Amino acid sequence: MSDEKYASSAGSKSVDAHDEAGMTLDQYDPAVVQRTWRKVDLHLMPVAVILYLSAYIDRANIGNAKVLGLAKGLNLTDGQYNWALSIFFIGYVIFETPSNILLKRWSPRYYLPALTVLWGLVCALTAVVTSSGGLLAARFFLGFIEAGFLPGLVYWLSCWYPRPMQGRRFAVLYSTVSLTGAFGGLLATGIHALDGTHGIAGWRWIFIVEGCITAGLGLLAFLVMTSYPTTASFLNETEKRIIALSNAADRAQQEHEAEGFSSVQIRSAFTDWRVYLWSVVFITTYIPVYSVILSLPSVVTGLGYEGTRATLMACPPYGFGFVIVLIAGWTADRYGKLFWHYVLGAVVTMGALIVLMAAENLVARYVMFFLVMFMFIPISTCWTWLSSNVAGSNKRAAATGIVFSIGNIGGAVSGQIYRAEWAPRYVQGHAINLGCYVLALLSGAALWYSYKYDNAQRDREHGAKKHADLIGEDLGDLGDRHPSFRYYV
Repeated sequence: MSDEKYASSAGSKSVDAHDEAGMTLDQYDPAVVQRTWRKVDLHLMPVAVILYLSAYIDRANIGNAKVLGLAKGLNLTDGQYNWALSIFFIGYVIFETPSNILLKRWSPRYYLPALTVLWGLVCALTAVVTSSGGLLAARFFLGFIEAGFLPGLVYWLSCWYPRPMQGRRFAVLYSTVSLTGAFGGLLATGIHALDGTHGIAGWRWIFIVEGCITAGLGLLAFLVMTSYPTTASFLNETEKRIIALSNAADRAQQEHEAEGFSSVQIRSAFTDWRVYLWSVVFITTYIPVYSVILSLPSVVTGLGYEGTRATLMACPPYGFGFVIVLIAGWTADRYGKLFWHYVLGAVVTMGALIVLMAAENLVARYVMFFLVMFMFIPISTCWTWLSSNVAGSNKRAAATGIVFSIGNIGGAVSGQIYRAEWAPRYVQGHAINLGCYVLALLSGAALWYSYKYDNAQRDREHGAKKHADLIGEDLGDLGDRHPSFRYYV
């Protein structure tokens, strides 16, 4: 469904006297509605994409730095390098949930850019490490500071866009991960040309340049970010009402300043069994994604490529991943069926992993890395699926933090998947990732069935209700457990 069609069809009820002359969403000029969402996109999405691209480049640049001299420069053993990958996520897991709760209390406009500046500085300072211990410390604090950024970003965008409009936006955001592999490899290769400048090794320049760029972008974000629609200076009052009515119709979402902080909603996130099932979904899909992102340049060396050529040969599969994630986001918004998007991405990736385990032909194995990029689709789909099915901004902030925090335990595991002793074919690593997707499909299917069951039961007991039919409702602390709420499947 297109944005303007959704917004104009969502408001089938009349609104109260405080709305613009009692106007409903379908009474607004579609051109005004379309212009409103275009303005929101132009002000939010570039900031989100650029900062997220910086975050992923800064966490994944260690993979490119390794093949360009890091391991030799620090005399790292294979075990020490694998722990440098894993320890990032230990810091990540510790602070992710508390950070998202703090984000609800504070302003995203200041909190998210502040995190960006701090982790950019830590990334740059990684260039001064001289031992494996120093590298471990730098990676831990990089993860600790960066922990609150991604769940905070997902929460922030979900405060602006109603559910039928989130798929494409999260796909655009997550496609940035694919660009990390394509652009990150090219950027690292280009920066490495500074090797020896001022007596500094090329791999150290990678951390210096990329970290300083990130910190600078964080400073710029202070100037352009806006926390919520009600505080947006780039919107007029009519445009603010369109956004407010769209979110009220879809989830009975109130203005965030009015809703305030609710400890009851936050506690409900910790007692909701689906939050923990979502955590299993995230663990089992993040292990393959992170293991490939962190290790693909090394895995490509198993195909006979080395050094800068290995980093460059890892770029084309990521470019393909960028395209398919955008397509999946568009079809998710247009047709729904989030679970089936999730299944498609997982199944294609599983097929590619099986071929990688069995095939010996180098060309066939390289082609399979293009199909492995379907692994990004379940993640971007889950961002939309999760945020769509947790109602109440406080509960959504806490639940997002919990799920991302537990899910990123998978990131800590991922650094151990493609071990050097399993080179050059890494059959064991591919097999572990294949097993992860089996669990991911089972967990996703359980969520899908539970949502369909609850929707059907609420329809029987309280009458059928359209997704975008909640204007005038107050879900209160019940949130998504309110009889009027319907889950997206």
